Amino acid sequence: MVFFCLIYSVKAQLPKLLKDINVSGPGLDIYDGVLTEYNGKAYFSANDGIAGTELWVTDGTDAGTNVVTDIWVGSGSGFPRGRIVYNGLIYFSAYDPLHGQELWASDGTGAGTFLVKDIYPGTNGSGANNFAIYNGRLYFSASDAIHGNELWSSDGTDAGTALLKDVNPGTAFGFCSGFIVHDGKMYFTAKDAIHGYELWVTDGTEIGTHIVKDIYPGLGDGYSYAQWCEYDNKLFFSANDGVHGFELWETDGTETGTELVIDLYPGSGSGYPSRITVFNNAMYFPASDSTNGNELWMSDGTAAGTQIVKDIRPGTSGSFPSGMCTYSGKLFFRASDDLYGAELWATDGTGAGTHLVKDIMHGLAPSFPRNLIAYGGQIYFIAVQSQAEGYQLFRYNDSTGISEQVVPPTFLPNACTDNDMDQYAFPCVALNILFFTATYDSLSTELYKIQSSTIGINEPEDNIAFSIFPDPATSSISISFDGGMRNVEAIVFDMEGNELMRKEFNDNMMLDVSHFAQGIYAVQVITAKGNYLKKFIRE
Repeated sequence: MVFFCLIYSVKAQLPKLLKDINVSGPGLDIYDGVLTEYNGKAYFSANDGIAGTELWVTDGTDAGTNVVTDIWVGSGSGFPRGRIVYNGLIYFSAYDPLHGQELWASDGTGAGTFLVKDIYPGTNGSGANNFAIYNGRLYFSASDAIHGNELWSSDGTDAGTALLKDVNPGTAFGFCSGFIVHDGKMYFTAKDAIHGYELWVTDGTEIGTHIVKDIYPGLGDGYSYAQWCEYDNKLFFSANDGVHGFELWETDGTETGTELVIDLYPGSGSGYPSRITVFNNAMYFPASDSTNGNELWMSDGTAAGTQIVKDIRPGTSGSFPSGMCTYSGKLFFRASDDLYGAELWATDGTGAGTHLVKDIMHGLAPSFPRNLIAYGGQIYFIAVQSQAEGYQLFRYNDSTGISEQVVPPTFLPNACTDNDMDQYAFPCVALNILFFTATYDSLSTELYKIQSSTIGINEPEDNIAFSIFPDPATSSISISFDGGMRNVEAIVFDMEGNELMRKEFNDNMMLDVSHFAQGIYAVQVITAKGNYLKKFIRE
C-alpha cells in the first residue's frame, strides 16, 4: 500500500511579538529585514539599546531570542549584514572601531564569532559585501590599501582570503556585484578602465575572470542592473547596447551567445524589462513599448514568443506591475488602472485570466500593496486601507477569495488599543515562521511573528478510499471508507483552522453541518493507519 505525504495548512495565526528587544527605542535594523537560517535557528541584526545594532539569534521564542555577541563593544553598532551560510559557519560583514567594516564569521556563539581577515588594515575597512558561494569558496567584493573595490574569494581563513582579480587596475573600483552561479560558472557585473558596467564571468581563477561581452562598446554602461533570470539553460537580463536602449537580452556565457532577444521599444527608446520572474514555464516582467505604457509582458526566450499579457491601463500611462510573487498557481503583483489605483492583481498567464484581486483602498486612491510573500497557504503583503491607519499587514486566501487585514491580538505586551501597525520592513520566512517588523504606538520597531499550524495528512489510495458525500452539502455529510474502517475520529475545521466538531465512529458516519455558514471546510480523519484530510463545500 502506498501513501503520499501532504501538509495542509489549517490555521494562520495572528501576529505575536517575538520579543521586546529594545524597551526604549527601535529594536530592529529595518534596513536589514532578512533572517538567515543556520543550524536550526535564525540570525538577524537588532539593537537592544545597550549594545547597539549587533548579531542576534532566535529559535522562534522570546526566551530563545538573544544577542550573539557585541562586535563593537559598548553602545556602538557593528551592523552585521549580508549574512550567508558557508562551510559550517555564518559569514557576514561587520564593523568595529579598530578594523572598520570587514569580513566576520560565527558559529552562533559569542566565543565562536571572529574577524576572518583585516583586508584593509587599520580603521578604514574593506567594505566587504555582496557575498556568494561558488565552487566551494566564498566570493565577495572588497577594497584593500592597494586596490579599489574588487573581486575577492575566501575559504573562511585569514590565509585563504585573497584578491581574485583586479578588474579595474590600481585604486580605481571595479564595483563587482550581482553574483549568480549558472552552468558551472559565476556571472556578475563590473567595470574596468576601458569598459563601462558590463557582464563578466569567472571560473574561480584570475585568468578565467573576464568580460563576457562589451554590450555598449567603449565606456558606456551596457549592463548595470544585476537582475538575472535563469530560464531555458540561459541567463536573461536587461541591457543597453547604445542603439536599442535597455531591452531583453540573453547569454549562454559566450560573446557570440550574448545577444538581444527583442527590441520591445523600437529604436533608441527603452522597454526597460526588469524583475523577470519565471512562472508557468515562461518569463514574466514589466516593460514598455511604443504603444503601451509599462505593462505585464511574457516571453519564452524568443522574439516571436514575447508578447504583452494584458494592457491593464490602456494608453501610454501604464499600470507599472511590480512585486511579483507566485502563489496558488498564479502570479500576484501590484498594478494600477484607471478605476482603482495601485492594487493587488493576479494572472494565470493569459489576458483573460489577469484580473484585479481586491480594491483594498476603495476608488482611485492606491493601497500600494508591496512585499508580497506566500506563506501557510496564503499570500501576505502590506497595504494602505486608509490614510489614517497607514500601512497594515494583509493576507489573501485564493481558495476562499477572502482578503483581510491581519489584526494583531490585544494581549500583546504594551500593544495600543487601536492595534495600528505603523511601519513594516520586509516580511520573510525562516524556521517555518513568518517574521516581520512593526511599530506600535507604545512600542518602537520590533520583530513579530505569525506561525501557521499544520497537520500532517496522507492522501488515501487503494483500499483506503476516504470520501465525503454529498459535496457540496447543504445539511449533512456522510464520511466513509471503502472496505470499512473501525475506531476512527473525525475533526471538522474551518479555513482559519478553528475546530468546529469532533466525533468518533466505526465504518460510515453522518455529520450535521446545517448550522455551518456557507464556505469551505476541512475534515481530518484519524485512523490507526494514518491521518487523512479532505475539503468540502457547505452551500
